Amino acid sequence: MKVLFLSSWYPSAENPAFGVFVKEHAKSIHTTSAEIVVLAVLVFRSGDLLKIHVKDYKDESGIRTIEIIIRSRFRDIIHHLVWFQKHIVYHYFRKLILKNFQPDIIHSNVIFPAGITGDFIARKINKPHIITEHWSKIGDLLRKPVFSASARKAYTKARAILPVSEFLRNHLLDLLPDLPPTKLRVVPNIIDSETFANVEKEVSDELRFCALATWATKRKPDKLPELFIEALNNFHLKTGKKVRLTMLGGGDRLDELKALASKQSYPIEFAGSIPKPDIALQMQKADFFVHASTIETFGVVVAEALMTGTPVICSRVAALPELVNQSNGVLCENSVESWVDGIEKAVITTFDNQKIAQTVRDKFSYRAVGRKIEDIYKDL
Repeated sequence: MKVLFLSSWYPSAENPAFGVFVKEHAKSIHTTSAEIVVLAVLVFRSGDLLKIHVKDYKDESGIRTIEIIIRSRFRDIIHHLVWFQKHIVYHYFRKLILKNFQPDIIHSNVIFPAGITGDFIARKINKPHIITEHWSKIGDLLRKPVFSASARKAYTKARAILPVSEFLRNHLLDLLPDLPPTKLRVVPNIIDSETFANVEKEVSDELRFCALATWATKRKPDKLPELFIEALNNFHLKTGKKVRLTMLGGGDRLDELKALASKQSYPIEFAGSIPKPDIALQMQKADFFVHASTIETFGVVVAEALMTGTPVICSRVAALPELVNQSNGVLCENSVESWVDGIEKAVITTFDNQKIAQTVRDKFSYRAVGRKIEDIYKDL
């Protein structure tokens, strides 16, 4: 079976962290009997009026990857000109792919713009179309008349829609009640079990907590680190237990968070943006991973922590209750009081680190997710 894997969210030399979870899905498909070609459309801002560059190569997993790189001083306009992108992608698809690789399935990632483009190509060559959905802001898109009709059409004509969580599946059904529920089949993100391996925790006289996110200033914040920073301080003062917090990640809120950290009665370290293996090492060292959030369509960092066998204390929002339960952590409401209670509960609970890791590995490994996607392909 031959699969054209289409995305506008994909890692590149310019932005190596963007859409990593999409690339992980491509790698999972590569572990199956399906033959996959990735076509990534990437739009960057530059001083050029319009410049298109194509890279055709095999990645580190042996997957043929074609990047259509569009650079323009009008980056935002190009990004939203879906009709332009559709025709550019179809042109290079015919020129570089179709002669030697005739796909049986078009598999797009994220409705805008790749899902709309995938629908266009699938209808051109009369092949079934699948859309994997990661995006939490679909409602915003559907409220824009210019894009709503094309997005609704792509969803309606797709043979299957693969949201990455039950939360996102239910959100899609609320937004698009005419979609048959049987069309939506949850396929989770992938966690690298080799990088995020379970290792035995070192004994320490302090409780070690770890957190990871891009700490960004937004009109509607999606990460709330101040909750666990203050809650850990209250817990430390209340119990007298030694506490240490390591925060990983970057973003424009770092100075603000460092100022807040300096006022606490326990040590807080900032490791900055570090590679995945170093993130895994910090999670392996930690007794608990903490994650305060307002929205998560899946919760990759939470699943990564669980893969290392580290219990998680996190917000009871969106998709996180699908990952965290009483066997592997504690769910909190987004208030300092609830977080203090959650930390106290987690600290007195005995968790089986090895069992936590094994349960996650069985669900989110490359092979587990790859088999799930392959079964859907075969059904089509």
